[in-house]
Amino acid sequence: MTDWLQAILLGVVQGITEFVPVSSSGHLVLLPYLLGWERPGLAFDVALHAGTAGAILLYFRGELAGMALAVLRGATTPQGRLHRRMVLLLAAATVPVAVVGAVLKETFERIFETPPIAAAMLFVTAAVLIGGEKLRDRRVAAASRARSAAAGDADRRAPSREWAGDPQAEEPPPLEPEADAGHLPVGLDPADPAGKDLGAIGLREAVTVGVAQILALLPGMSRSGTTIMAGVAAGMTREAATRFSFLLALPALIGASVLSLPELGEPGPYSGGAIAAGVVAAFVAGYAAIAFLVRLVARTSLSVFARYLVLAGALGLLGYAMLGPPSTV
Repeated sequence: MTDWLQAILLGVVQGITEFVPVSSSGHLVLLPYLLGWERPGLAFDVALHAGTAGAILLYFRGELAGMALAVLRGATTPQGRLHRRMVLLLAAATVPVAVVGAVLKETFERIFETPPIAAAMLFVTAAVLIGGEKLRDRRVAAASRARSAAAGDADRRAPSREWAGDPQAEEPPPLEPEADAGHLPVGLDPADPAGKDLGAIGLREAVTVGVAQILALLPGMSRSGTTIMAGVAAGMTREAATRFSFLLALPALIGASVLSLPELGEPGPYSGGAIAAGVVAAFVAGYAAIAFLVRLVARTSLSVFARYLVLAGALGLLGYAMLGPPSTV
């Protein structure tokens, strides 16, 4: 029963931290180490990633179905063209991590087993979140100043309408920018008018996010946090970057599982039933984490997670100073 509880706890941790920007890899290295548990093993890690991949498939089922149909049937509508374009951008963004992961897989696996590096990288993730949000704040402030200046110029140039007995100009009707997006919300953010939504991004933004995903191969570097902030730094709104990051996670998770197939026969500490329980826990927790973060980014800065990352990193380094290197058993 202890193995089942451990597997379920690790599944919940994987599901939450895969999407909340606090690093799933760092937690899966540090938590068993600090609690004195046996290393879960590669088969268990791959199984948990399958659970979180299932959460992505369920949550984004509408978007993914639209993309599949756009590729199979062709794109003849604005919605179809947007879906097909997203497929191409996601494919381009996947190339960097696929190449680096295939070439340097063993190197990253050796680093993965090092608790102090995992703890130190949590500090780096915190800095990435804070830095990305500061860049967004500067963009929002610059757009606000430009809008105020343009409004002032318009007021000075506009002829007075008092002579016509109509001192107030009519307000234009509100736009509905996502009406053509169908099942693919594009992530418009009224608070960030200069930010690009999914319908406005191009190859540059996609590849920038894809290159940033390479950093997530290091334990402690949050894949979601790194890729979201890379998208924001490249000019995307926070919500658009979040949606792109989560969709990009699907090929990354599947690719990592495929690369690990030859090693899945290695023995691990958990039975088949415990692994299945961990997968279900990762799936449920992952779905809840996606839903939570998609709603959160529409109104809240991701830098709120930086304090937790600093605390978790400090606890990891303190634990390593007290416990020493992990057992090789």
